[in-house]
Amino acid sequence: MFTFIVTCYNQADVIPYMLESIKYQIEKFGQGQEFQLIVTDDGSRDDSCLVISRWIQENQNLFAKTDKLFREENAGICVNYVDALRRVEGERFVAVNGDDLLAPFNLFEITAKLDDHDMICTAFLKFTDRGSIIRSYGTYLEVVLQHFIRGKTLYRAIKLGFPIMGTAVCRKSLLTESVLDFILQFRTVNDRACFQKILDENKNIRICYVNRPIILYRISATSISNFNSPTRVLHNQEVARLCRIEREKEKSPVFRLLLRLQEKSAAFRTSPRYAVRLLRFFSPYFAIMFWLYIRHYGAIRNMERRLVDGHQKECRIHYGKMEARIGSRSDS
Repeated sequence: MFTFIVTCYNQADVIPYMLESIKYQIEKFGQGQEFQLIVTDDGSRDDSCLVISRWIQENQNLFAKTDKLFREENAGICVNYVDALRRVEGERFVAVNGDDLLAPFNLFEITAKLDDHDMICTAFLKFTDRGSIIRSYGTYLEVVLQHFIRGKTLYRAIKLGFPIMGTAVCRKSLLTESVLDFILQFRTVNDRACFQKILDENKNIRICYVNRPIILYRISATSISNFNSPTRVLHNQEVARLCRIEREKEKSPVFRLLLRLQEKSAAFRTSPRYAVRLLRFFSPYFAIMFWLYIRHYGAIRNMERRLVDGHQKECRIHYGKMEARIGSRSDS
């Protein structure tokens, strides 16, 4: 059983793209496997639940099991995320947001690497408007840097907020009750809290990076990555709180100081003034990024080019195909 988790909030217009991209993965690459679909809705005020229910009814033959977790009131993504994780029946799963798409490449080929690793860090591409892929290489610096974070640097960097990105996939067995309870302390930082706690509990975790997009991220006015997003302030407050939690149990005075600096730098990210936001680049987090960038400059630039140039055209075409599928469903 392979499980797809989809989280949704007021995404009636775009969630069909994600659901159709799941269908694409199953039909093209999923022969011989059984699938579970878990869709959570966090109290949407639009027609999201109706759209989801209708799509599931039309495509129920794709899944051995479907779970619709629809809330009447908004509780935050962390609660919905944990509720979904507790219903995962197989060892392998992927969790995605309702406004994104799964990329057109074989997802199950990537998750098969969990035979030899505990966690697979994967890449993504961002898009805006009608499938326009963001092609600026620098946009994906943090993504490819996942390839270079290993050993003690990995554990230190994660505490400072350095990515394992939300697109990573891991063994379900790593999701202990203490990990799930830790996530429930927050509202917006579900993946950060999840991976930070997993690494706290597993000091010899086996991780690899795949330089291929697993997800296409939609950039919109409500995206947390958007500085004008209404949830941006809360998100950065919770990032600071993650640093504070690590600082309170850290034994090294030097690293406690770094964690305090990183905690304070989170406030700069929420400023409406561009000049103030630039101060975040003086944080320990960005110091690690800069050190890795200088040390592996040539390799990083090559990986950025391969990620963007090697995949953007096919991803743009894929978006068009999903759009055509949705259009044909609407016409019928």
